[in-house]
Amino acid sequence: MTQNSVSPNNTTTTPRKRQNTLIAVVIVVVVLVVIAGGLSYYYTSAKKKPTAPSDILIGMPYASSGSFALSSGFVKTGFQMWVNQTNAKGGLYLSEYGKTIPIKMVYLDDQSSTSTVATDYTNIITQDHVNILVSDFGSTLVAPGIPIAKDNKVVFWDTTGSTPSFFNSSNPYLVDLAIQSSALWPLSLSEFLVAQRSNITRVAILYTSQDFTTAQAATVDSYLTSHGITPVYYQGTSDSSSSEYLTTLAAINSTHPDAVLEFGYDTNDIAFLTAMNSGHYHFNMTFTIYASLETSLIASSSPSGSLNYTYTYASPPLVSYSSVTLGPNTTQFVNEWKANNSGKLPNYNNMAGFASGTLLGKIITVAGSLNQTALRAAANETSGATTMIGPFIINKTTGIQLGEGHYLMQFQGNTSHPVVVYPTNVSTGSAVYPPPSILNANFNGNSTPPLAPLSNYQLPDPSTGRQG
Repeated sequence: MTQNSVSPNNTTTTPRKRQNTLIAVVIVVVVLVVIAGGLSYYYTSAKKKPTAPSDILIGMPYASSGSFALSSGFVKTGFQMWVNQTNAKGGLYLSEYGKTIPIKMVYLDDQSSTSTVATDYTNIITQDHVNILVSDFGSTLVAPGIPIAKDNKVVFWDTTGSTPSFFNSSNPYLVDLAIQSSALWPLSLSEFLVAQRSNITRVAILYTSQDFTTAQAATVDSYLTSHGITPVYYQGTSDSSSSEYLTTLAAINSTHPDAVLEFGYDTNDIAFLTAMNSGHYHFNMTFTIYASLETSLIASSSPSGSLNYTYTYASPPLVSYSSVTLGPNTTQFVNEWKANNSGKLPNYNNMAGFASGTLLGKIITVAGSLNQTALRAAANETSGATTMIGPFIINKTTGIQLGEGHYLMQFQGNTSHPVVVYPTNVSTGSAVYPPPSILNANFNGNSTPPLAPLSNYQLPDPSTGRQG
């Protein structure tokens, strides 16, 4: 063999080997294509949005009749206004589904009955299968729904039930949206009474035997007693008619009080003020709750002049929040309400209903889902926002409302002249104590100098802590 000859072992690849190599390459390519396709399908499927519901279903009982019908109707009207405005924009955006979904309401009439409202709450959850459960008005009609919502692991969005005992760390399914814990409401009133102890030492406290009012009366009694002032009268009552209140007023009058505090609902306030008129009772200081919460109703349903120089809570719309972070401010809402309600002013419960919806809409959007755990977490994240009724501040464990507080106000002359009298750093004037001798149920507003209309009178802006 010559030096330049080629060994058989070093010859070029045979046709058979080339064929085998080609087959192997093809197999590898096919395998890679299959793997790539599988991965593509996996990731496409994993990222695909779940099927969205056609509606966000919200269930809410209301009372068309009975003792809570007026206030329940006010809250429902405000809430429905928010629903209408939200749906006019297409609904609420849920990131889980990547789309905006309209709201559909389920309303059940409880007729102010605690047994009926309990059935309504159960049916809303188990038969209507709502995504969101919203309460009826007030602590009495909220209470039956609390264990039902908890047992079904559904967050209970409480519009206006504020009894402190409702809220505890063992129940993560309750959130108070639009009303401060009732035990905190009368703090300004209590402090005012102590500050005026040189004039006011004999205090009579009458309260309707309901959770909301009992809690407020207890706060005042405790605060006064701790500062050396023991109320001369402290009684719960089931009175609902003016004739019943006449008997109670006779007992209160016999204690010679410097101040009479009546903690009741709207129908209680009307009957109480009517009894004061018919019995010709005049006290140096008279306080009621609903004089500011539903001013027009109380004034029109009570004898003329009944609210003159009375004290009450300074609540929106009589107090205006201009610096808000969510929804319209107080003035904007009032103007919009009047435009859609023949010029009538909203009351606090109208505003509480709308604010509940505004907060709930934000919470749902933040959650991006209708999952109950995600919604409850979103409520904590939303805490700190300010709406037209004040700062929404909840205890993140119990859901109790700590914001949306109240000042003390006096109608000086008539309801067109509300004056914030306490705390002093936000007051717009001093309390008139005792009131003028002309104060009686037959008061004629023309017998006093003309007073500026409410629209021209500036109340403090709680957003800034200064006079508005």
